[in-house]
Amino acid sequence: MTSSTSSSSKSSNPLLSTVAALTLLTNTLTVLPQTSLAAVAPLADVGLREFLVKDSSQHIRLSLPSSMKPGTPIDLVNDEGRKAQEAVELVRLRLEQVGFAGKPQVWNACLKEVNTANSILSSSNFLNTVPANQQKKAKGMLEEADKELENLRDSIRNQDPTSTLQYQDSAAQKIYSIRLLSMPPQTLPYTLPSEFSGYPILQGLATVSMEITHPSNSPFTLSDGAKSPTLPLTLTIDGYRSPVTSGNFLSLVKSGVYTNIKITDTNDLFVNTSVKSDKKIPLELFYKKDTKPTYHYSSDDDLRATEAFADPFQAKGALGMIHDPEDVDSGKGDFFFLKWDQGLVAPGRNTLDGSSTCFGYVTRNQESLEQIRMGDVISKAVVVEGLENLSVKK
Repeated sequence: MTSSTSSSSKSSNPLLSTVAALTLLTNTLTVLPQTSLAAVAPLADVGLREFLVKDSSQHIRLSLPSSMKPGTPIDLVNDEGRKAQEAVELVRLRLEQVGFAGKPQVWNACLKEVNTANSILSSSNFLNTVPANQQKKAKGMLEEADKELENLRDSIRNQDPTSTLQYQDSAAQKIYSIRLLSMPPQTLPYTLPSEFSGYPILQGLATVSMEITHPSNSPFTLSDGAKSPTLPLTLTIDGYRSPVTSGNFLSLVKSGVYTNIKITDTNDLFVNTSVKSDKKIPLELFYKKDTKPTYHYSSDDDLRATEAFADPFQAKGALGMIHDPEDVDSGKGDFFFLKWDQGLVAPGRNTLDGSSTCFGYVTRNQESLEQIRMGDVISKAVVVEGLENLSVKK
């Protein structure tokens, strides 16, 4: 079934659209008993505390294992950078999922989160994990993050949802950028099995730029409301959580395999591609509580069907590798974009998590994926950042 253009793409400002949606949600909730507004009902582990994370950029920021050091396992529990990241991300999640109009307790909780993040960033040892040659840059970025947090604090005190969301996003990105500086280059905090000797491995993050065109040359409506002859997409590829799958994908992008290929199928949930590649890629899963990926077994086969994943299929633009349902180790190069719909793909426990590898997310114009139709063409696919993290394991 051919997907139709998303109505949300008509908005000229995605942040204003979010505020409008939140206002509508709050107005609707006010007719319910007051007890229903006290808290978000706890779900399975679907993001951060009791809140559902469903934004691709938030998934990437929260998945970053900035606690990692060469030769030591990932330790997110004691990752100070991630704690600051969580605090700032919770501001948006509270406003989105609890509401804000006439709810001083929500604004107070948001202010507390910002103060927590500020306290962590003000610690004298916050930049200790950043290499010496990056310290000057990190200190400058830290000053910028402090300013963004102060702007965010002022917006929260004024109970202004529009500026709060704007400063939340910029503060979250600043903290994420500082955390990136602490990551050891071309390094994974675990050893891959010897069976992957000779495979391309992505040891870190990479960014891929793609452009999609309609054969009719009709325009796309981008997330900011602009019309464009192509749909430009930014893909963030997560080699920390799926080094083998991500390495194979990046290697194929580098060699031009995805340039000028057609979209083979679209429906309510997926945009599928099909390419020619001989190397088989196994199912690669990174459970949220683990310190390294697992291979060859679905979560059902591994008796771990109720566990959550570091990169879940829980956002528009989640990227998945296609496997034969009867052979989980049959991945090659065919992949899909997920047009995530909470009503069709349940958060936390669904048929994708645990049976397919999520290897990253579309982090630009993901809302416009609804406009892609079967027969459209990926006219461009290039690696724009992180190619130095691609290596062949000896």
